[in-house]
Amino acid sequence: MPNDPGLANDTCIFMEAISGDGGTHNANDVWWLSPDIALTGPVSGADNADPGQTNPVQVRCHKKAANSNCNFPGDESVTVQLFVANPSLAMAPNNPASTTLVGFIGSPVPPDGGTGTQQIDWILPSGLPADDPQAPGHKCLVARCYPESLTPSSDNFFVPDDQHVAQHNICVVPCPQAKLGSSNHFTFKVATLNPHSPKREKAVLRAVLDLKPKQFVRTIVQQRLHAVHGFQHFATEPAPHGFRFDVSALSATDVHDNSHPPFTPPLGRPSAPSFDAKVTLAAHVVHVNFNVHITGTNAGEAFIFHLTQTGEDNRSQGGLTLVLVIV
Repeated sequence: MPNDPGLANDTCIFMEAISGDGGTHNANDVWWLSPDIALTGPVSGADNADPGQTNPVQVRCHKKAANSNCNFPGDESVTVQLFVANPSLAMAPNNPASTTLVGFIGSPVPPDGGTGTQQIDWILPSGLPADDPQAPGHKCLVARCYPESLTPSSDNFFVPDDQHVAQHNICVVPCPQAKLGSSNHFTFKVATLNPHSPKREKAVLRAVLDLKPKQFVRTIVQQRLHAVHGFQHFATEPAPHGFRFDVSALSATDVHDNSHPPFTPPLGRPSAPSFDAKVTLAAHVVHVNFNVHITGTNAGEAFIFHLTQTGEDNRSQGGLTLVLVIV
């Protein structure tokens, strides 16, 4: 997706999608785990929002070094925006069923080559339905940081390409085997939409089981697993009976289920367990169930799933990391 035209006059201020990327976001990597956004619920901990509490969110933004020849409009402050959502893939700033703007605040411009941090204290309204973006529980976060004189798009976040925006989407979910009953099916609801509304568009929903996480992913996940009672180790083998999106209501085509043995990767190349399907998305928010059959898994294992959405132009539109811990 191209950069936000409303922020084109600045090339100095940036947020990182992956530690050390300097604002150059790699759409082919796990770009939705930005280290520059951190929510900590005072009761439930990282990446969760607690009702009746002040939920602090730390947002970091950076400025390129003076010798980088970047363009800066000379503003005296930067604007920090924070949007919250339920677990989601693609999100939009102008759809109240997708995201809610909970922070809009001026912050000092970081020094050349330096970093600034702005805390936003978010207090959840009471009595909201579960599908409201400000409902308590697991949260996905989008932040934008830009010179105060500029105006970002009200229709699109332009993730992952635009250097002024970052996403932090991770949910760690303990899964007690005893509570699943005889079905042994774990279900996780994910929201998404077509970011190019109002036209309808085809998109590919994909789930990949990450059995060999990169150090960046491993570090972020391990930080959160310290608080999960019963966690022992990362899974090194796939769930025997696989996983899938329930795309039955989305006019799905080209469904490929390579989520369980025996794998059938293209051209016989080694491949991570995966499931993908092409679906049709309209402008409104839709909810898709992601299902994992945990029969044959072992207590203490943590399974890392990367759930993504790619548009017709093969550009990444959204991502979420789900960590399922069998307890």
